[in-house]
Amino acid sequence: MSAVTRRIFIYEDTCGGGCEDPLPLQLRGEGMAMLCALCEDFAELENIEPVTTLDERLNPGDLPVRPMTVGSAAELAETFDSLAAECDLSLILAPELGGRLARLSRRVADVGGSTHGGDIALVETASDKLRLCRHLDAADVPTIPCRKIEPGRLSGDPIVLKPRFGAGSLEISTLAPGSPERIGREELIATPLIEGMAASVLCIAGEGTILPLQPCGQRLSSDGAFSYLGGSVPLPGRELVERASELAGRAVGSFAQARGFVGVDLLLGERAKDDRVVEINPRPTTSYCALRRRSPVNLARLSLELLDGNRPGKPAWPANAECFDSEGHAEKLNNPANDLELVS
Repeated sequence: MSAVTRRIFIYEDTCGGGCEDPLPLQLRGEGMAMLCALCEDFAELENIEPVTTLDERLNPGDLPVRPMTVGSAAELAETFDSLAAECDLSLILAPELGGRLARLSRRVADVGGSTHGGDIALVETASDKLRLCRHLDAADVPTIPCRKIEPGRLSGDPIVLKPRFGAGSLEISTLAPGSPERIGREELIATPLIEGMAASVLCIAGEGTILPLQPCGQRLSSDGAFSYLGGSVPLPGRELVERASELAGRAVGSFAQARGFVGVDLLLGERAKDDRVVEINPRPTTSYCALRRRSPVNLARLSLELLDGNRPGKPAWPANAECFDSEGHAEKLNNPANDLELVS
């Protein structure tokens, strides 16, 4: 008797038909790269059928599955609800902007479906940077302090203004000492500008197990907006790798029901006691595209094994260094080691 095929609905919001207003091309480029990578990895698995949607205005390019094309918001709503209800799992990739990721995750549950990422408490908390800061503080996980802005307030030190519900480094700016805080198009929060190495760790969680994948360095713009330019892997030195993995695991572990792919952005200081969590992305991140090239095992399979309650071993990561661009594509290697940067 053959095994029953499991259907996985992979929905990427910037490409799947949910983008009514124009989004920055970077977000759409990152989204398409992740959609292609995830569809390809799940399609390789025996008895797994990935399904997805695509905005009819977009070229499917290298998408390895035939998508259901979407031409309007009404058509998307109907198609999304149908696939979320019919499929065994729904893997949702969406910007946290305006709580979009949280709303879509709740919608899967509302139609009787199950999400690959699972814990709605994690999604809703991580999507709100102020709420996340308070959660991590309460869990004794070191993070960068943040507060609501006070328009007109003058700070004696440099600060970073960022959207409370933001993604992709959008609407981030740096204020010099003595500059007044201002209102933005989105609700803003303020954090101190802290020196450190920008890093990220993509974790896979399931049934009480958290598996940090190989930590990556992040390359950010130096114009005060901290635009994501890509990354490098591995981090320079075993100590930094261990510190990044340990802190990311603590951050994800502060949520009792963490499931699926969870990205953790970090700021690594000169000493371990200076390391901080910057934010949590409760979904696959761009680094997935680079990590899947390096992994000796299929990361999609690894995620399903963890969700099924199994405890697979850690991948044996290669030692060679690699740089990748903002969409996860391999780049020519120059200097993979991160310099210390002022980031927040």
